[in-house]
Amino acid sequence: MPDLNIYTCNWTLAPLMDTVEAARFTAKQSFAGIELECEPLDFWPTTLPQATVGELTAIGEAEGIGYTLHAPDVINAATALPEARARDDEILRRLVDLAVRLSSPVVGVHPGVAETLFSLDWRGVPYATARFDRARLLDDARERAVETLARWGEQCAEAGLTLTVENEVHTRHTVAPTAAILASMVVAAGRDKVKVNLDTGHAFIGGGLAEEFAVLADHIVHMHLDDGRKRGVSEHLPLGEGVADFTPLAGFMRSFGGALVLEIFAPERPVEATLESREFLMRVVAGTPRAGPGAAGGARARGRRQPASNSPSR
Repeated sequence: MPDLNIYTCNWTLAPLMDTVEAARFTAKQSFAGIELECEPLDFWPTTLPQATVGELTAIGEAEGIGYTLHAPDVINAATALPEARARDDEILRRLVDLAVRLSSPVVGVHPGVAETLFSLDWRGVPYATARFDRARLLDDARERAVETLARWGEQCAEAGLTLTVENEVHTRHTVAPTAAILASMVVAAGRDKVKVNLDTGHAFIGGGLAEEFAVLADHIVHMHLDDGRKRGVSEHLPLGEGVADFTPLAGFMRSFGGALVLEIFAPERPVEATLESREFLMRVVAGTPRAGPGAAGGARARGRRQPASNSPSR
């Protein structure tokens, strides 16, 4: 059974611990690393104390864990507003600097939303007039997103990083409502350092996990792993608590060189859910998704860090 680069996530563990404590937990539990997602409650690139960065760096070096970074939800690659673009560029610049300091191989972002379409929603009821063409507004926003992703990708490449764009089919007015559109955007960005972060829960509630994986597989260098129960609702369930079938991805994950991030939502039991999700993942990759004698103990002995890689080994 090969080792896997299984990562925890500070967003998952936030109900019980701050980011530094989460990094220590990650090392103690023999995970390969931790994804640091930007949230103003605890971890924000423009206010993060240098002392905290120093602590994280020291933990990573001493314990041998890796870090990956993901931008906050508020940045929007598709925005047309100059003040928002300036803010987002500054956040991205700070994230790149932080990623370099923490030796993260990637910086993750979302594809963006067509904010103009929100202006056509009035108290939850959309309206349309001859003056506004919704399809054109969405196309315009998508073109801006591609231009921005290309520019951010160049910035990441200059720092030796990869920009990853997450599939986000469930978000209202997203510029990438399907896996095929996301793939076309990544290709249109025209940069080797713009790739895909596959969120399994988002794929499940969109076109289907196996179906969206098949469309995006050639571009995937990073993964968010979470489960789901019903289409259209992003639940981020612990692995095994939903009905998503992960077996079609088992072979890919077995040889995957990127991070497999357990981005799950279980605020009442984040530690237990994280450990159980790792065990489930190990069983899936081993070809034995149902628990058997000794499965839990074997899983806890694995998941340590592998040499950093920005692309899957095939």
